[in-house]
Amino acid sequence: MTLFNLYPLAMVDGVGAYGSLLHWGLTIAFAGSAFLIFLYRWNRGSLDMDEEPKMQMMTNEFEENHDPKQKP
Repeated sequence: MTLFNLYPLAMVDGVGAYGSLLHWGLTIAFAGSAFLIFLYRWNRGSLDMDEEPKMQMMTNEFEENHDPKQKP
């Protein structure tokens, strides 16, 4: 196992200190924003997987494609 097989050491040696800070900063920013959105939706109680939008889209698609006046 060489030094570059270890991910954190390879990253620091490969892109330098500023690149490493940028990488971790962006990683923390994206993960943190996703976590905040999760907490917000969890607090509002909107994490459910509601079936109503799916059923509404399927009904609308059926009505648009099947005109009762037309013969099949």
